[in-house]
Amino acid sequence: MKSLRLILADQLTHEVSALKDIDFAHDMVLMCEVASETSYVKHHKKKIAFLFSAMRHFAQELRFKGMNVYYVKFDDPDNSGSFSSEVERVLSDRDFDRIVTTFPGEYRVLEEIKSWQDRFELAVEIRNDDRFLATPEEFKKWADGRKQVRMEYFYRDMRQSYSILMSGHQPEGGKWNYDAENRKPPKDGLDIPDTYSAELDVITQEVMALVAEKFDDHFGDIEPFYFCVSPAKAHVGIKQIK
Repeated sequence: MKSLRLILADQLTHEVSALKDIDFAHDMVLMCEVASETSYVKHHKKKIAFLFSAMRHFAQELRFKGMNVYYVKFDDPDNSGSFSSEVERVLSDRDFDRIVTTFPGEYRVLEEIKSWQDRFELAVEIRNDDRFLATPEEFKKWADGRKQVRMEYFYRDMRQSYSILMSGHQPEGGKWNYDAENRKPPKDGLDIPDTYSAELDVITQEVMALVAEKFDDHFGDIEPFYFCVSPAKAHVGIKQIK
């Protein structure tokens, strides 16, 4: 069964469910930098640069592992601007038996993906995102009948269920959260280390130039850009900080 596997910008992990059981010989991974995801609200320039750079680095990792990756850059002259149109473009000259993706983090994207089975007359498999401790169905069941749906209470139940930061049946330290203290200004004399700055490689520099040109009307400054855009860079940063 040949599968087109869509990976979204917040799903950049080799263990993501959409990549499980991938057939290296026949399947294709699709990743897209599309206008619809950068324009539904005006994101900070740094956020766009971070996501695009992280996506390009991840695509590079997948190719290194031997996967067939179809990657659409934002400034690709044939970029159609949306996930649906890019899927359609791939399907126009390639045959697949199904589309596989992981449950997206935004409902508007989920509704778009749900329309593909009828639109493309192709099976669409939306797999659970097993990076989370609770499924949307479990949260819906928890929220059903409650007059107030407060995330704090949901987090408390999750901590109890998984014994996270718990001392018996009570929270570690005696409090469920320290939000009130977190809102206070920092005390004088704190030794705050300098912000870590990751080395800018060619991929990140290209993305920064792209964002500066294409998103000049978005808020924020692109520089200084100090984020780690791959696990390898993050590991280097951790070692340097230590």
